[in-house]
Amino acid sequence: MSINASDIQADFLNTLTREEKVVWVFLVNGIKLTGQLVAFDRYVLALQSPTGIQTVFKSAVSTVCEAHGVEHLRTRDRRERPPASGSHRWN
Repeated sequence: MSINASDIQADFLNTLTREEKVVWVFLVNGIKLTGQLVAFDRYVLALQSPTGIQTVFKSAVSTVCEAHGVEHLRTRDRRERPPASGSHRWN
């Protein structure tokens, strides 16, 4: 059985659209967009955010994933790591 890559993409995007999930869309230039995927076609994604709907060309997209919580450690809870050899510390 052969699985077509566009079928996998369409299935994933259809699920996000149908379930009205909040997604993160990372662009190839490093920008992160957040919103609900409301529609897509072969070339673009339509992303609904509080400021309106954005149309994003798929060619500009690096990654699409469900938004999730990120736990940040407090500074005092982080382990102190020794600097890598040859690294400089700026005071």
